[in-house]
Amino acid sequence: MKKAIRPPENWQDFENLCKKLFGEIWGCPHSIKKNGRLGQPQAGIDVYGKPKGETEYWGIQCKGKDNYINSKLTKKEIDTEIKNALNFIPKLKTLIFATTASKDVAIEEYIRIKDIESCKNGNFEILLYSWQDLADFIEENSQTFNWYVNEKQFKEQFDFEIQINTNQENNTLQPKFLRTITQYKLETETEFPKSELIGPRLLMFNSSPMFNNKVNYSWCKLEVQLRNTGSVVIEDWKLYLQFENVQKVDDDFTKDVFMYKSVAPHRTCWAFEKELQIGYFPLAQSPLIQKDGREFKCFCIPNFDTNEVKIKWSLLARNFDKEGEIILSVNPIYETKIETKYVNNKSEVTLETNISEFIESKKQK
Repeated sequence: MKKAIRPPENWQDFENLCKKLFGEIWGCPHSIKKNGRLGQPQAGIDVYGKPKGETEYWGIQCKGKDNYINSKLTKKEIDTEIKNALNFIPKLKTLIFATTASKDVAIEEYIRIKDIESCKNGNFEILLYSWQDLADFIEENSQTFNWYVNEKQFKEQFDFEIQINTNQENNTLQPKFLRTITQYKLETETEFPKSELIGPRLLMFNSSPMFNNKVNYSWCKLEVQLRNTGSVVIEDWKLYLQFENVQKVDDDFTKDVFMYKSVAPHRTCWAFEKELQIGYFPLAQSPLIQKDGREFKCFCIPNFDTNEVKIKWSLLARNFDKEGEIILSVNPIYETKIETKYVNNKSEVTLETNISEFIESKKQK
């Protein structure tokens, strides 16, 4: 019974189903293709092909919806995707909206109106298939039915969860920055000239035994927790964290110690500093079984002027991928330092504020 055929649990599996199903319906199982790869502009098309006997391309926009009563395809989504599909090259003959949402009279009416409008303008035909329509097609096409139902792939649920904790109040990032206020004063006979101050200070700094033991307190530690929340083993997987609004990222807090960083060949977490990216690669490609998890630490220095850090994550695996975004608030702590510099010209007397990373000698316990 078609009512027992459940829609896929995620949009990736739904795209796979649409490719398989319409490849069989159109009689082109080997030439139907997904459009591009994850992250590339797709001109409103997820799957495309030329049905048997056709000379022009047909395109499918796959709209996976959460399995809730109120999850529907909207008129705004339809308008946006139609506009995008006009940029598909070569020109489409037919645009299909395939959705896991339930049938909706108002949306079907809107599609019919947009279809007539598009055809009058010399553009593509527009069709809509809800999940009930697709379930009918699955039952009518034996290869897809055997693949999706008899092999029970639709019952296999891939899912993955990620949490990032800072162990700070309200789970915020609290980098420590140095706010340097430089006051420029006019040099007078009653004040020490700047030439008498610079020499001894530099000599003292360079001869300090702590010079090679500096700690950067602007680094923020992140504890990343991963968990397989689905019913299927996740194999051949890796995770990427892409940071926004940060200056630096790192995989090992030993970088806090000035001029020193340990390298362990067995590490699973690596920083790609130029790309502001962290990669997590499990040892020996160990699978992530159901209800199992992993934990690792990484670090970042937020930008001085930001109040949030965005972390876009993407999981890549053998038969599954998933992506999302986590936003962490930034509540910096400032250490203020006042410096005095002497000038000879009265017009140069002013105040100057500068924010930088807070680096000082490592504190002894």
